[in-house]
Amino acid sequence: MLMEAGLRRLAQAGYMENTLWVLATNDRARRFYEASGWRPDGATKTDDSHGVPLIEVRYRRTASIQPSV
Repeated sequence: MLMEAGLRRLAQAGYMENTLWVLATNDRARRFYEASGWRPDGATKTDDSHGVPLIEVRYRRTASIQPSV
């Protein structure tokens, strides 16, 4: 899976804790990330840079592999 490969590369580079932001109303994306082990960590933000407020939720995932040394 592409996401697993990306997370492996991040872990190998020493990034063991990863975050991403998703629109609060994007239920499909949220289900996808949750099925892949991501969990909302309670942080939210509002992006109104385009004149319409969009609420985003932060997701967090800890790498499941140890980085190579």
